[in-house]
Amino acid sequence: MKKLRLLTLVAVGLVFGLIGTAFADQTFAPKFTVELSDTKVKGNPDLSFHLEFAREDEEIGNFIGYLPKGFKVAPDEAIAEDTVIGGGDINIAAGPGCHPSFPSDDPRPSIPVGAEFLEKDRTDDEADAGVHSVWFLDIEPLNRVRLLVTGSPKTGWKIEGAPSPSDFTCNPLIVDLTINAKSSGGGEGDADVPIVTNAKKAKNYKFMADIVSQDSPSVAHFEQIIKLTK
Repeated sequence: MKKLRLLTLVAVGLVFGLIGTAFADQTFAPKFTVELSDTKVKGNPDLSFHLEFAREDEEIGNFIGYLPKGFKVAPDEAIAEDTVIGGGDINIAAGPGCHPSFPSDDPRPSIPVGAEFLEKDRTDDEADAGVHSVWFLDIEPLNRVRLLVTGSPKTGWKIEGAPSPSDFTCNPLIVDLTINAKSSGGGEGDADVPIVTNAKKAKNYKFMADIVSQDSPSVAHFEQIIKLTK
């Protein structure tokens, strides 16, 4: 019995040693950029995001994007439930090699996954909390992310959502997503609704994002200037 207990302790120690080694080798230096397809004042652009994590990066725990003051975002009631409002492509490592108990140098094959943004109705609690609209990122079968949009043209906007943790997906991760210029319809009277509308003044605008690590208190902060012209 003593030998069995000793072997069990050794096995547990090895597993936690491997996990500790994997975490020790990790960093948190993701890349992030944002792009508007139309940079004219009062324009109605596609809003595109590019996000990239290297294999050695800690995994994403939360995403917070910020749109500047002056921009407009379509409210919840303007677009019907489950209307397609965007989409994109994701390449992510998946499989047993992602599990924390596996050595950090195990193979991690990447797979391409299509993603779709849908408009979702706010819950009563979300409406009471001041949520303006909900952009639902569907990455089935891997994940789903409910992005909550809060704010106003006077204060600016916050877009926040967290993926569900998984032991069978991991970095490297490359994300290319777009919120379309207009909704695709989906309900009576709501076809071709502008989703994001540019500000009225021609000047430089600061777009920002905070990407939070799942594995540590690390936060990567990004700022990008986009100039609107007449």
